[in-house]
Amino acid sequence: MNGKIFLFGIGGTGSRVVKSLVMMAASGVDIQASAIVPIIIDPDFANADLTRTIEQIKTYSSIRSSLDFTASSENQFFKTNFEDVVNGYRLRLKDTKNKKFKEFIQYDTLGKENRAFASMLFSENNLEADMEVGFKGNPNIGSVVLNQFTDSEDFVAFASAFKPGDRVFIVSSIFGGTGASGFPLILKNIRSILSTLPNCDAIQNAPVGAITVLPYFAVKPEDNSQINSSTFIGKTKAALHYYENNVTGNNSSVNVLYYIGDERNKQYENKEGGQLQKNNAHIIELASALSIVDFAAIAENDSAMVCEKDNNGRVYAPSPRFKEFGIDNDTERVVFTDLTRKTRDIICVPMTQFVLFSKYMKEHIKSSLTLPWAKDNDFNESFFKSSFASDLDKITESYLEWLREMDDNDRGFKPFKVDISKGQVFSIVENVKPARVKGLRGFLKSGYDLFDSFLDAKHSSLPKSSREQKFIELFYVVTKELVSAKYKF
Repeated sequence: MNGKIFLFGIGGTGSRVVKSLVMMAASGVDIQASAIVPIIIDPDFANADLTRTIEQIKTYSSIRSSLDFTASSENQFFKTNFEDVVNGYRLRLKDTKNKKFKEFIQYDTLGKENRAFASMLFSENNLEADMEVGFKGNPNIGSVVLNQFTDSEDFVAFASAFKPGDRVFIVSSIFGGTGASGFPLILKNIRSILSTLPNCDAIQNAPVGAITVLPYFAVKPEDNSQINSSTFIGKTKAALHYYENNVTGNNSSVNVLYYIGDERNKQYENKEGGQLQKNNAHIIELASALSIVDFAAIAENDSAMVCEKDNNGRVYAPSPRFKEFGIDNDTERVVFTDLTRKTRDIICVPMTQFVLFSKYMKEHIKSSLTLPWAKDNDFNESFFKSSFASDLDKITESYLEWLREMDDNDRGFKPFKVDISKGQVFSIVENVKPARVKGLRGFLKSGYDLFDSFLDAKHSSLPKSSREQKFIELFYVVTKELVSAKYKF
């Protein structure tokens, strides 16, 4: 098990990738880090993508706080710990609320020559831009505003929490404003961190991974909007050129860099920010979250994780590694069998376990309270009215909605028939025929009757523990047995 991963999620894409990581962690995908420490950077405080992600992390962490992960426990659901070191999982930026960019740079107080220079660097639209809804595809604005984050209390809190053996991972898009400007700035401030900050040596020499998300969606043209997806490719080329010269070229600042994008671009509604910016989840974000899983699994002594200093004292990675994500079959609707063997080995079993658990929670749990597995463990109405059960309802419903959203894209990800009928629940995996379960437990049983027979057979053999622990342990063990008996991935 490696140390913690301090995960900087920048902008809307950063938030959505973090959400995909939370969904995978809930399902028990193995993340080989002692904890994930999300630090989301987005000046758009009301961004619905950001607020949804933070709510998911809080719900996940509330569930996990009632569970134990000891040697006697088989459960992997919610195993990964998500820690908060910046009071709400987001790094707060100063002086962006209710301000235009010209007010942020104090344009009106500048002398005549400096105002003329600023007008050369920033258009009138730039100067009039509202800082409260992000940088709207303008990295030139973002690079100015984000350059102040090292002075914040939250950055000091990050530095104070960092320890030798920990790592940094940065998620950003390359075709917008917040992500394109934020990635090189964070990297620069980590590699040249002030010596007055806590744990500066550990941070400066830490392995840094990052994923650069290339265009994977478009927005509908809107005359009054500053966001125009026809500029995405041009901005991407410019950013890649800058990265080559300043980030990934000779003496690369990053140890492992992942690239991802897709030429299939569904058009979203053109919403510049705030509560209306609520994009569907996407397979690109799932694959981006898998890059964090991959980075966490790299051994500490791997050559890619080594950092050295040049003659000028600059920290660099002498053996950087560059990776891309691919699928076996180029198809409009991706299912498990379209993924590479390595990817299937990571996600197929845990995601299938959790979708079965989520479906049971949504469709059948209230009908099972009189069964032995529920009665013998006091899984009664009072238990299902608890805050723990309420949080489980939220996270399992969010998981199903996350899957539906990924299906509703061009390119869609559809590993499951999420809305399949109750009686056919074990036919839920797309393109995988379920096997017949042998033995008495499977005799003449199907659907949730089969599920219940496994629960009844297993519950009494589990170790004594709290009701919350036993509930999750029981469903993890039973779904694991059912997936093993039913599916060949």
